[in-house]
Amino acid sequence: MIRRLQHKIVLIITLLLSISVVVLMLAINIMSQGQSTQRLRNTLENAAEADGLIITRSFDRLGEGSESWVLRVMLDFGNRMMRYDSNADTSSINSSALLLITNQVLESGDEFGYVDNLAYYAQDKSYGKLIVFTDATAEIRQNNNLLLITSIIGISSVLLFFLLSIALSFWLIRPVKETFDKQKQFISDASHELKTPLAVISANTDVLEAEIGENKWLGYIRSESVRMSELVNELLYLARIDDKTGKKLSMSKFDLSEAVLTTALPFESRMFEEGKNFDADVDENIFCEGDISAIKHVLTILIDNAIKYSGEKADISVSLKQHGNKKLLSVFNTGTGIKKEKLDKVFERFYREDEARNSKSGGYGLGLAIASEVVARHHGTIKCESEYGKWVKFTVTLP
Repeated sequence: MIRRLQHKIVLIITLLLSISVVVLMLAINIMSQGQSTQRLRNTLENAAEADGLIITRSFDRLGEGSESWVLRVMLDFGNRMMRYDSNADTSSINSSALLLITNQVLESGDEFGYVDNLAYYAQDKSYGKLIVFTDATAEIRQNNNLLLITSIIGISSVLLFFLLSIALSFWLIRPVKETFDKQKQFISDASHELKTPLAVISANTDVLEAEIGENKWLGYIRSESVRMSELVNELLYLARIDDKTGKKLSMSKFDLSEAVLTTALPFESRMFEEGKNFDADVDENIFCEGDISAIKHVLTILIDNAIKYSGEKADISVSLKQHGNKKLLSVFNTGTGIKKEKLDKVFERFYREDEARNSKSGGYGLGLAIASEVVARHHGTIKCESEYGKWVKFTVTLP
């Protein structure tokens, strides 16, 4: 739980700061590209107004005023090339290539744009159309260099934010961790302390019953003692799971199919007595790496829940299937189901959807929390699906 909280803190801090950096870097690049585009456009507009004559840029790549290279192409109303010239040497200009570029400009229909490393501006004239070109290589290179630099800065910033958020998360969760550790210690100590008086109460109840015979008051004491013992055992199990320094899960390869059947089938007699229908659809030879006793405990919790929270003549089924490398273990039952807005809360500790119903059924809101923790320790997932008033299904996915 603490680790998941820490991961969320790291993710949120890194994500928020990263978004801020990305937005800033995008703004810088967009502004820079916009400014260079506007400078080129102004240059070409001035050239077009001067009918393509030699002009002087207000800014060039050296930051000083100088003549800009301008190539003008004059077209008649039929878009046929009348002539082309430049304020530089035109002997190196390939007329075929120029015609191809000019056709690309005409096809685009844009007044201003780029063709390869050339920026162009087209303007209608009394004789037809004038297209002026200028070299945009310097501006394109400048924008690409800025994009590269800001990308490096952005990636470095994200990595730095990630490392800082990890350090910050330790500081933020320290009070929560201390409180949680104290809570775990209290639950563990209290559970151990309660086991002895519960055993004494149970033993004395048996003695009294032997002396005075069966008595409904003694029956009440015995049933409540059993319920309290179950709660203490669940608390101790949860405390052992939370204690990372304590007993570890005994991980080994085992036959999951056999484990599911040996756990589920003993419940068949109980379901029969309660008038419920049971079905097991378990594929053979499915093996799993994990703690067999812990996985059996998860299945026991899910089946026990299905029996408790399903009415008479309910359908209960257990299924185990292999999908690629994943093992899907599901427990389904018809019944009242769970409301959609409460599906994400059923795995919380001590959460009970219906206090009256759960008190009657004997639940404490710990079973599904234990199942969730055990599955997480096996690097799997558990989810709950339900159609309220009709059915509920728990699915465990194991690697």
